[in-house]
Amino acid sequence: MTAITNEYLGEIILRIINKNIATHRASKNNIDTPKHLPYATNTELLDFIQSIPYLDVKLKDFLVGNLKQETIIISQAWEIQFIKHCTLWAESFEWLHGNNYFLSDVYLSSIKKNAASLSLPY
Repeated sequence: MTAITNEYLGEIILRIINKNIATHRASKNNIDTPKHLPYATNTELLDFIQSIPYLDVKLKDFLVGNLKQETIIISQAWEIQFIKHCTLWAESFEWLHGNNYFLSDVYLSSIKKNAASLSLPY
């Protein structure tokens, strides 16, 4: 068991999404997105966290700092599941190439129904 912060989990997510951030950006027509940066911006990180259907709401709240807790205790097995869930979303068509429909609440809800969500480990 290890005590970790939301920043630690955020760094894991950044390492995962930075691998394909250029592909994700290419699918967006947002002129405000800096296409030359080799790493995800804070806005892109937040977009990823908000859109990932494989994490429950409370875990997402922890990730963005909306909970009082500053640390949580996780097991190595939980961390592996977290990495798997984030990688699955980061490599999905919806994240890489998705338009507003694929990233809409209605569409993401349909994915959530067919997938188990990861929650805080307590």
